[in-house]
Amino acid sequence: MGTVVRRNERSWAIEIISQINGMLKRLNIRIRKAGGESTLSVNKKSMFPDVLLYADEAQMKILQGWELKMPDVLITDEAFIKDAARKAEALGLNSFVLWNFTYGKLYTRDEDGEFTEKKTWDATSYIRTREDVYTFRQEWLFVLEEIILTVNEYLVSGDISAVSITEVLSDNLITRLIRRNKAMTAEYMEDSARRDMKMEVQLKLWWNAFREEYDNDEKDMYQAYAKTVLLNWANRILFANLIRRYHNCADLIGSIDETSVPEEGNAIIRSITEQGDFYNVFRQMEYNDRIPEDTWIDLVDYNQFLYTNRIERIDQSVLQNVLEHTVHVAKREIRGQYATPYSLADLLCQITVRNWMAPCADLCAGTGTIAKAVIQNKLKRNPDPKVALDTTWISDKYAYPLQIANIALTSIEMLDTPINLFQKNVFELKTGDDVVLKSPTDGSDIIRQLPPFHAVVSNLPFVKYNKRALDEEEYIQKIRQSVWNHTGITFTSGKEDLYIYMPFQLYGLLEQNGRLGIILSNSWLGTDVGNRFFHALLHYYHMETVVLSNSGKWFENAEVVATMVVLQKKEIAPPSSDERIRFCLLNREVRKLSAEEMETVVASIVVGRELEKNLLSMTEYGLEEIEMIQSSGITLNALFHQLTWLGELRRHLIPVKELLEVKRGERRGWNDLFYPKDIEKVEEEYRRPVLKRPASLKSYMAYADTGAFCCHRSKEELRQMGHSGALKWIEKFENIRNGTGKLLPDALKRPGGFWYEMEDDTKAEFVTALNPDKRLFVARFPEETFVDQRFTRMIRRREGVSADLIHALLNSVYGMFAIEAIGFGRGLGVLDASSTRLKQMYMIDPADISAEDEKEIIRLFERIRDRDVLDTKEELQDPGRREFDRKVLESIGCGHLYDKIRESLLSMQRTRHTVL
Repeated sequence: MGTVVRRNERSWAIEIISQINGMLKRLNIRIRKAGGESTLSVNKKSMFPDVLLYADEAQMKILQGWELKMPDVLITDEAFIKDAARKAEALGLNSFVLWNFTYGKLYTRDEDGEFTEKKTWDATSYIRTREDVYTFRQEWLFVLEEIILTVNEYLVSGDISAVSITEVLSDNLITRLIRRNKAMTAEYMEDSARRDMKMEVQLKLWWNAFREEYDNDEKDMYQAYAKTVLLNWANRILFANLIRRYHNCADLIGSIDETSVPEEGNAIIRSITEQGDFYNVFRQMEYNDRIPEDTWIDLVDYNQFLYTNRIERIDQSVLQNVLEHTVHVAKREIRGQYATPYSLADLLCQITVRNWMAPCADLCAGTGTIAKAVIQNKLKRNPDPKVALDTTWISDKYAYPLQIANIALTSIEMLDTPINLFQKNVFELKTGDDVVLKSPTDGSDIIRQLPPFHAVVSNLPFVKYNKRALDEEEYIQKIRQSVWNHTGITFTSGKEDLYIYMPFQLYGLLEQNGRLGIILSNSWLGTDVGNRFFHALLHYYHMETVVLSNSGKWFENAEVVATMVVLQKKEIAPPSSDERIRFCLLNREVRKLSAEEMETVVASIVVGRELEKNLLSMTEYGLEEIEMIQSSGITLNALFHQLTWLGELRRHLIPVKELLEVKRGERRGWNDLFYPKDIEKVEEEYRRPVLKRPASLKSYMAYADTGAFCCHRSKEELRQMGHSGALKWIEKFENIRNGTGKLLPDALKRPGGFWYEMEDDTKAEFVTALNPDKRLFVARFPEETFVDQRFTRMIRRREGVSADLIHALLNSVYGMFAIEAIGFGRGLGVLDASSTRLKQMYMIDPADISAEDEKEIIRLFERIRDRDVLDTKEELQDPGRREFDRKVLESIGCGHLYDKIRESLLSMQRTRHTVL
């Protein structure tokens, strides 16, 4: 790349810096030094001012930046002014000076945060050309000194303030570097990939692994990779500069200057690694040299700014803060959906670990938050950092998160102590494995054996079944077979999320009676796969505690709802019937817990006793009780909500499927064809009334809201019959393609039917929405009606049971509870209550109700039947509804359970909606 600036302009900038420093030696003023020559890149808008004024010789306090131009650039040039303001903002400065040898101008920030002109120097207004700069050198030097003295006056008066170098490092400098360069770097990489098939494939593999981490702010693979590459460079450069005082080899970072290119930059950092390790920090990302020249100039400027300002001389505790802020910026820029908040990590560690002196690990470490919480908790019990680091093990499958983790875990006080941090897929680990670490002092190999762990604490990867990596399928198959061999429980659908398999792998890495604390999606609490997972876990572990948030989401960027599970390893065997499990609701936002409140929550979980209900509520069940609850069609998700009353009611319950056939509504696809807006153009015999929109379902009575096209005849039959309306309607869609490019006749074809055919015998007597929210009810049609796929439809299996009574019982307070209890909350607060789950639901048995009570129940239900259904809380406050609900329960001798059922129902809904 060679020299990247126009030497004449740069020479003048260096000359001005030199002249200012000469003046400062004879002037006893607050300004102590001038600098900035190392970051001059005048062929591009540099990140830093051309001249920096400092309040100290050590260059730890920046006072002001100057922006320099030659006389052919007007002092009023808008771009000139904006560029200077941008650089001042980047450094957190409240003033800047413009100088073009003709004029000088001082700008300061006003109360509104805008930069306004405060002072103008025009004594050399006769300087008009570059030649004049040479000719009138002595004259502008006088003006230069006048500017310096005036700036000093503003400094003394407090109108101009200094910014410490640590503030600069902690206030978005890396973020600004990324935002300046992300787009151009992404474009450059995309262009490179067009010329390099291997690069394109490698980046696609990376994107498949990390895509979900960027879903909240980066939708484009190249933009995401460019951001990560820029972070990788910035973090390596900053870390090398920070450790210069402690590791001489890191001084090589100064060689990344305007004469270097990216390949040389990587070689310089490799040399530092060979002499002093920190391999996980300094490891280069693949294709990190495929960056545009202007981006490299910015990285060089950034490095030279850090190098010439000697940031390694900052106080040790402040350096530690800079490291922590670097981690924060990296996490903020990537915005990982499932990055563990420290407060959550701390809580999980404290409720899992019992022996803080024993080996602990996070083997899905990500950016190291849980590992940091483990180390901090160890240091509270034993202040020797060497012990804490020696007994904590950290690994992850991917390299980039480990860079952030290594920085997060680095202690300036313990730079010479190796960290047990390494890159490995958790499925490949075995106790006793040799792990090769590097000495931070000389880069030599340190070989340590992976010990059996007292505790593994991890936020397990939230990877959906369809995004599992191909290289993990072999491990998954082995675990699947092992679980079957030991328990007779099988995972065979192929649709299990990755976390399902990990506890069985981690089992082998724990010591006898070792402890496992994990964060999981809440889906295991409400699915068939989750139920098998739960019962398989009980063969391997004692399940002590399950924790769910009852106050906000734990992961701000993600829609997923999470749980914490604490387990203790046992001999693999069927669970004992006397085992008990605690289900806890955390009733305060974990990040808002004070130290005392966190201590109370931890104590409550550790001792297994509800200490302060407003912080943590707890319900404990024996396995036989859980089995009874699950056999009543209720998911594990409901166990947080005090279901101890269910035993009394259980004998009066019957599976819904004994009385009703339960199926999903008609699922066909391509609504424009099957639900015509102008249905009247089709002959009447091909029109069917249908309930299509969930919003139309408002009361306990249901009615069709549109017309559907249902034709079971061939096109030839339609021609012969002269049914041109239906024929034209079909032909209108014959040449239309779906979203994947397939013609509709191919995309919609079904065995034994025409591609345009929709069955109209999927009728319903009763209907409910698939994903209800605040309104839980089952509606009834006046006569059987065709329904769309967005509903669950029900029809009586036999005529002997009163439809009126079934309808009333399904909508009683227990019926509402049963609907809520068959599913679990999704991230947006809606209930996941599919048709499959509704088939498992139980209802109050109509056979247990006398003829006399039946009449009264129907009469009371009819009083509320024809009004719109209210949100659950308001519904249960309705006097007519309360009278009806109490009568239903009294008719089976369970009237005293009304308040308990009601509270369990409302509690479930509150928790489900807490994620909003």
